[in-house]
Parts: sequence; C-alpha cells; structure tokens
Amino acid sequence: MAEEAREQENRFTDQIWDWRNTVTDKFLGLFPRRTAEHLVNAQKEGLLAVRSLLDRGIDVLDGDLKRVQDRPARQ
Repeated sequence: MAEEAREQENRFTDQIWDWRNTVTDKFLGLFPRRTAEHLVNAQKEGLLAVRSLLDRGIDVLDGDLKRVQDRPARQ
C-alpha cells in the first residue's frame, strides 16, 4: 500500500515537472535566445541571493545555539 502511494506520488511529481518544463520552454521560446538566457540567469541570481540570506540566517542561529549551550546551567 505504501509502495503504491509512493509510485503515485512519483508519477504526479514527474507530471508536474513535465508541465513546468513545457510551459517554460514555450514561454522562453517567445524571446530571442540571448534574452531567454538573460531571463534564466536573472532567475538563477535571484535564487542564489535567497540562498545566501538563508545561509546567513542559519549561521546566526548556530551562533545563538552555541551561546545557549555555553551558558552556565541554572540551579
């Protein structure tokens, strides 16, 4: 039963990716190649910026956790 659900989820996921790729290809096909490349690169840069912010947030939380762990125990 669980295996069947997993297979169904995988098929659904594959269908979503196929749909996404089809829509993206049709959209980017409306533009000259260099413009399409620029649009894809701009999206990539945006995602890299978000990843950078998330990495910084994780570093801050790691520092918070270290300070909590280094704090003397209450009595």
